[in-house]
Amino acid sequence: MTAAENQVIRKAVVQPVASSHPTTRIGLEQYYSEAGPDYAAWSREFNMHFGYYRAGSNPLHREAMLEQMNAEVLARLQLGANEEPRLLDLGCGLGATLRSIARCLPRALLLGLTRVPWQVERARALNETAGCERVRVMEGDYEDTTLQSASYDGVYALESSCHAHGVDKGALLAEARRLLRPGGRLVVADGFLAGGRFANPLQQRVYRKLCECWVIEELAQLHPFTVRLEQLGFTDITVENLQMRVAPSVAHIPWVTLRFLLTALMFGKRRMTRARWNNVLAPVLLPLASAPLGLITYCMITAKKKLDETAAEGIDIPGPAMKLAGQFHHGSVGDFALTILPAPLAAMNGIPDQSISIVSV
Repeated sequence: MTAAENQVIRKAVVQPVASSHPTTRIGLEQYYSEAGPDYAAWSREFNMHFGYYRAGSNPLHREAMLEQMNAEVLARLQLGANEEPRLLDLGCGLGATLRSIARCLPRALLLGLTRVPWQVERARALNETAGCERVRVMEGDYEDTTLQSASYDGVYALESSCHAHGVDKGALLAEARRLLRPGGRLVVADGFLAGGRFANPLQQRVYRKLCECWVIEELAQLHPFTVRLEQLGFTDITVENLQMRVAPSVAHIPWVTLRFLLTALMFGKRRMTRARWNNVLAPVLLPLASAPLGLITYCMITAKKKLDETAAEGIDIPGPAMKLAGQFHHGSVGDFALTILPAPLAAMNGIPDQSISIVSV
């Protein structure tokens, strides 16, 4: 970490929690409207997420890792021989993942939702330039859409579920289930709090500052998130710890940050607003609150909407206890998948009893 980055962290984090001159929080729309263009420094295709490293690939090729993450999301939707699926991106940003999927499935019908009008306008221009005629981006709230129920073969949220409400992101998951066709799959890739406590108050303050910078109410907690999926009637729930897979792209942050600061401050024509400074600070803070130092762990979670979902409609009951066939260690070396496998239906209410097994990936 450079001396400049250390200075930024010290000023941002080691400050009083309360101030005699409180500042107004930046909203999601303002943040992405002002800081959104700066993501070009991270990805020429505007992939606004971390990358997926595969053994044997070049960890210096950031764009290739970012595109591989798109491919991993698509693979986990398990579309099989369906060459014309209807897919929905909840929190699509500038539509980079949609365009990546369109290159693989040119006959797919692809829709992205974002709350940010600037992103809609810019994404449409990028789609037109790329010749992605079957990709649509529209403004909307992904927790409460006006889209038709049971109309999508696959739904995903790639590093956007963090902006949903609650530790279980219940409203987002419920809307995803409503929009999925029976048998359709949901994929969520994001940072999660894996449980336990922060090592010290400073680390907790770093986490809160990180959330403030990225306009996040709170990250999802892994256990409540998976329990909510169970309550909603999802099956085949799989949790993959991808911390080591994203680490090579995270390692690009210091260089990208330094290069951006030099070009933006010396040659940039746009004013460095608080939203833009927050976008510089957040990635620098992230390693300090993430595994193995902190509680944030990057996971990809997949789940299937069951073919007969009538038993789960309208039910909001505590999920069954999760019996672990192994211990979840945040920051452990290597990847694993934690799979919730359906067992015989419970006698009451039709919600399946669950057992969990850990499968290496």
